[in-house]
Amino acid sequence: MKIPSLTTTLLVNVICSATAGAVLVVAPTTMAGIIGEVPAWLCQFVGVGLMLFAGWVYWISRKLPEARAGVSWVFALDMVWVVGVPVVMVAFANYLTLWGHLLLGGSVLLVADFAWLEWYWVRRMPHDSRLHAGAA
Repeated sequence: MKIPSLTTTLLVNVICSATAGAVLVVAPTTMAGIIGEVPAWLCQFVGVGLMLFAGWVYWISRKLPEARAGVSWVFALDMVWVVGVPVVMVAFANYLTLWGHLLLGGSVLLVADFAWLEWYWVRRMPHDSRLHAGAA
């Protein structure tokens, strides 16, 4: 199986993050009910964060191959999701439905895949490929 390019990886990350974010923003009450005893405002908050993340990842994807530092930050934030969501799932297990566990667990697996591919590609980028602060 051929490994997807970094550009493809980032763009699929953008599509998934933006789609999940939009669903959480547009239908927070429905999603809160599906996930479990979760406040609708929290769904909206996470949704807005996911859409902002998607916009930023898209911007980074347009700066390749000079965006090594940017891709490293995307990887780091994806790893925060991969580690943080299971902690939340365990801490609030009694408040989540089966669907909540499946959706959150599935998101962790998907984001872990993105993180692995980002790590794979960032290690192969030249070390002088940096996205400097303030660079347009």
